[in-house]
Amino acid sequence: MTFPYPRLSSLLRLMAGVAAGFVLCAPLQVQARLVTDMSGATVEIKDNAPPIADLWFAHNEISVMLGAAPRIRITAENTADNPWLFKISPIMYMAHMGVKPNTVSAEYLLANKIGLVFVPSAAKAEELRHAGVTALAAEYMTMPDMLTSLDMTAEAIGTMEAHNTAKRYRQEMERVLELLKFRTAQLHEAERPRVLHIARLSPLQVDGEKTLIDAWIQAAGGTNAATVSGNHRPVSFEQVAVWNPDVVIVDAAAGELPESSPLRTLNAFKQQKWWINPKGVFAWDRYGCEELLQLQWAAQKLHPTLFADLDIRTAVRNFYNIFFHYHLSDDDISRILAAQPPAP
Repeated sequence: MTFPYPRLSSLLRLMAGVAAGFVLCAPLQVQARLVTDMSGATVEIKDNAPPIADLWFAHNEISVMLGAAPRIRITAENTADNPWLFKISPIMYMAHMGVKPNTVSAEYLLANKIGLVFVPSAAKAEELRHAGVTALAAEYMTMPDMLTSLDMTAEAIGTMEAHNTAKRYRQEMERVLELLKFRTAQLHEAERPRVLHIARLSPLQVDGEKTLIDAWIQAAGGTNAATVSGNHRPVSFEQVAVWNPDVVIVDAAAGELPESSPLRTLNAFKQQKWWINPKGVFAWDRYGCEELLQLQWAAQKLHPTLFADLDIRTAVRNFYNIFFHYHLSDDDISRILAAQPPAP
């Protein structure tokens, strides 16, 4: 069942969703369980279905995908930044929004009876655990670690639905990666476009090596034009001009390119190899579960002939049906591919 785009006053519909959600999220096991988070810390989760605070932006759609949305009481997300999250999972309207890991206190979480917290960093998770809050570090920087974090989250949520969904997602990710690897294996270095991924336009920031962005660029048959390391690295236009990328992919939240910007002089811009990255429940190019769609979109954009049989619109529709249990209209799909919000 899918819900229409909700009004905040539709509380009865949302409460019905809560009741249905708790049935779907029936605990897989009744005893306490030990979960090892992404920092290597082993954490005991004593409750069967503890209320959740998901305080890593990218992780919220993973929790939702794994069926835990009815248990999310506190979220780092908000309707303005990621409206698709609330469209496909309107129960999220009932959570306290915009609570960030760097400012949240253990007292606040305990007062709200939160039994499980997902945060990006090991330091914040440890700080909260010392104060008596069950917290897990979920952040990852590589494709394999992404799947490990997914499995860790499923174990923490502790339902059969979460385990089955994580298993299916892993199988689909492995299938897509194998397909991309097989088709791009024979490409010569000169046939792999040099891709610059812009995180912000003002100030100018790019994503370099040792990032998930670098991983999907390479998996899709490209090479990272940026020779810096890490996410959101500040650079000058002069450095970008030296790199002279074949393709520029711009984060949907990067901002508008001014008419006077020298970036318009790049060959990639003149040759219309300048693309805005799609954005759905979360930014595809960042650290959410729509990474699976990002790989396919990027492969087709970089190698349209090699992946001529890949229908990205069908891939998007199927992904949302399978992993979010939500049917997208044709207009929804067009909006997501164009990094636009849902229709009013």
